[in-house]
Amino acid sequence: MKVLRTGLMAVVAGLVASTATASILDTKSLAIDFTDINDARAKATWSKPDLITIDRNGLGWDGESASSRDGWIQTTPLALGLSWRPPLAVSVRVSIHPKPSEFFLNNGQKSIPYGGNVYVRYSPDLKHWSTWQVLQASEPQGYEKDQNPGRHFISSVRVPNSERDRYGKLLSEYAKLDVQWKSDEDAVVRWILEKEPDFFATQLPFIGYIQFQYEAGFYGGQRITSFKANVSYGMSGIHSLPKDNDAYKGRCSRSWSFNANQTPEDTEPSPALYPKPAARPPEK
Repeated sequence: MKVLRTGLMAVVAGLVASTATASILDTKSLAIDFTDINDARAKATWSKPDLITIDRNGLGWDGESASSRDGWIQTTPLALGLSWRPPLAVSVRVSIHPKPSEFFLNNGQKSIPYGGNVYVRYSPDLKHWSTWQVLQASEPQGYEKDQNPGRHFISSVRVPNSERDRYGKLLSEYAKLDVQWKSDEDAVVRWILEKEPDFFATQLPFIGYIQFQYEAGFYGGQRITSFKANVSYGMSGIHSLPKDNDAYKGRCSRSWSFNANQTPEDTEPSPALYPKPAARPPEK
């Protein structure tokens, strides 16, 4: 999984002050080579694996050129943000290669397959997910237009303010506690879930992970060779400093990692002091 990061030095530099205010810019990518069976199986699953198969030419099947089989490809989730702060909005661009090729119908007429649809969803914890939303088809950029034509899609994903309202209030509440790092959202999440285990069942307040699904008709002899998703975003750099900087070394080099599907024994919580949370007051 190829990852490119930019702007993180602004955060590291900010550690010389009591509160850092730099912006955080980040870009990550997921590239899947469907001509490499090991790479493809590690990063994606697909429908009808007994029919839609992988060989050195890519993912597809070798039936009649005018015959089609509906199918899908789903990527593994891609972790975003930092280990202590996830983003609220992202821009995504997906490229699938190659471009669909013309084929002849039984009556001799030419036809071009539909390029298919790409969908995206997000999750804060790998257990609770948003609904799928469709990306828009787009034009290729730069050299892709002539040298590497394919299928291209773009979209943006943003958490509504209403979805984040209560989480924001809890962030402020946590910042008033005597903890190791008031800005560590991994620790905040664990603190919230101690008193409200089903918190993410009713709200998805940030984008910790993103996942893609491609749906199309797979035409005989036309195999998909690659899938690439680029995700870019910005985050506020405003944060307080931890009491012990050494305990948080490396946190800016790791992505968001909270996973609600793991047992407590499998997780490595942030080195924060978790005060026992008060019970949530009954709703009036």
